[in-house]
Amino acid sequence: MEAAAIIPFTEELLPAWAELHNAAFATQHNFWPVSPRVLKRRIVDAPGFAHSLLLFARREGRLDGFAHAGPGKAGPELFAIGVRPDARRGGVGTSLVNAMRAQLGTLRVDSRGMNAFWGNTRGPQTCFFGMVEGIGIDAADAAALRFFETIGARPRPVAVNLRVMPQSLYLEPGRDARRRAETLGYEFGLLRSRCPQLGAGMDSERPMTGQGWFTAVASQAETVAGICVGFPMPELGPGRFGIFALETAREHRRRGLGSALAMHALLEMQAGLFTACEVTTVPKESPGAMELYERLGFEACARFQLVE
Repeated sequence: MEAAAIIPFTEELLPAWAELHNAAFATQHNFWPVSPRVLKRRIVDAPGFAHSLLLFARREGRLDGFAHAGPGKAGPELFAIGVRPDARRGGVGTSLVNAMRAQLGTLRVDSRGMNAFWGNTRGPQTCFFGMVEGIGIDAADAAALRFFETIGARPRPVAVNLRVMPQSLYLEPGRDARRRAETLGYEFGLLRSRCPQLGAGMDSERPMTGQGWFTAVASQAETVAGICVGFPMPELGPGRFGIFALETAREHRRRGLGSALAMHALLEMQAGLFTACEVTTVPKESPGAMELYERLGFEACARFQLVE
């Protein structure tokens, strides 16, 4: 079999790229078929996109794989990589990584989706690869895990996707937490398409993109003590939602704000059609978050191996 040619992105490749993407990730948790328009809007048109850092492996006129990389906080990072199922174990992924390293040198893997293209760092919107926040490597995909090991990626803690549906949702722990928080002088509210900064005033702004998202806010003395950002994921089906961020300022922790804010966001989801809500957490790093969601009725529905 002839070796694949490695070529950079051009806009003429958009339809073939969309077809390749959908073939490569069809078995991924939360898969939804993307269109050329989606790839152009969310990847190609995003600030900082470089044509030369999105590479494709083409063989016999067909795209067999792609890799996207660029600058990261700690050096060059591999943002995303996908290979067509019937082309795996043929060196396609390795050829793409080697070609990218020829341009960038040392290359870390961003499996948390913290880049501005494939993850949700710019704001809440339907994820590309299973995790609510962004890209993830299915912890049950032994072949993918071996590949990342061969390119030098090191395993990190496992991330867990948790899901709650109407029949398993328990709001009483959140209501109890809210009552306790209100006795301590906290006020709760809801903002649409706005998210204030922790520790700042309610009129502060955390810039984010996306549509239909909302923020449950807890404040004390007109200062933001905690937030919970929820958002719709219509690409996954009617009534599907995700929790993008649940955060409390350090000095306001252990007062029940997390449970109360999550409940506030879930009640907003329930106000319309609501079939399921998902959130991603890393139990080894945030055991308290895992316990909080489980108290509300969330259950594990997928696991992702983080690597770097």
